[in-house]
Formats: sequence, C-alpha cells, structure tokens
Amino acid sequence: MADEEQETEEQENGEAQEGKSDSGKKRFVPSRKVLLIALGVVVVVAAIGTPLAFFLLRDSEETEITDLDKDAAKDEPETILYIEGFDDLKDGSENEQPLGAFYPFETFIVNLDGGGYLRCQLHAEFVKRDIPNRFFAKLIIIRDSIISTLSNKSREDLADKTGRDNLKSELKMIINSELRREEVEAVYFNQFVVQ
Repeated sequence: MADEEQETEEQENGEAQEGKSDSGKKRFVPSRKVLLIALGVVVVVAAIGTPLAFFLLRDSEETEITDLDKDAAKDEPETILYIEGFDDLKDGSENEQPLGAFYPFETFIVNLDGGGYLRCQLHAEFVKRDIPNRFFAKLIIIRDSIISTLSNKSREDLADKTGRDNLKSELKMIINSELRREEVEAVYFNQFVVQ
C-alpha cells in the first residue's frame, strides 16, 4: 500500500510541476479583438498602397515611352496624309472641278402634305475640301429646316425629276442661308422613296 501512496504522490507532484511549467512560460494567445485590428491595418495598407504603386509605376513607364517616341521621330521622314483620291484630282483635266467634302445626313422620314410619306437620305457637297465648323454648330437647325421643307411637299411635287431637282436646289439654299455663306456646292440624294 505504501507503494501505491508513493506512486500517487509522484503523479500529483508531476502534475503540479507540469502546471508550474505551463504557467511559468505563459504563452501569449491573441484575442479576437487584436486579430481584427491587425487585419484592418493590413486591409487599409493594401487599399492605399496598391493604387498608389500602380499610378507611380505607370507614370514612370509613360515617361520612358514618350522619351523614346521623340527620339524615334527624328529618324523618320515627315509623313503627310491626304484624303483618298487626292492625287486623282491633280491628274484630272484642267476643266474638271475638284470635289469638295461630303456630309451624309441621317435618313429623313417625313409625312407629306396631302398624305403619304417620304424617306430620303441626302449628302451635302461643300465648296472646299473641309466641312466648316459652323456647319456642325448649326446642324440641328439645318435638319429642322430640311424636315419642315420636306413635310410641306406633296406627292405630286416630288413625282418627277423636275420636282426632285427643284427640291435639291431648295435644300441647298436652306443650308447656305443657315450658314450665312455659300458653303454648299450641291445636294445629292442617296435614297428617295415616296409612298
């Protein structure tokens, strides 16, 4: 029995010593609050650092490319771009008049006076090879004037070639009056359907 008591005392002493060794070292176990704060700091640093690094690195790359392009341009001869068919106009006869710039209007669909409707698509040819900026500034007003003119026509007015030719010259006058100069050389129809 004494042996049993001695073993029990040794076990108790061993457990006591183990408890002392655990409490003597005192391991640090981070609490949930500390983990959340650390995670928040990491997220904030990543959220600020990633875009900042992106913009800083991107700007330095653009600077390098710009420097290279300036040097590359010195070696190449100057290139002049021409409108398609530009050289063809020089080769034409002396009596031939060069074409100006064309502006394609969106399709017009209007009700005609006296019933029916007109669907037409027209192009305006300008005197010069460039479309004037004031044309684009007045484009809405010009379209409105064209729609009003087209809707005042009847089927009979547009039935023959003479009526369509008169309409072309009338539309040319309308556009030029809005531009306050003779900018439009001619008006051409791409589509013309009367029903």
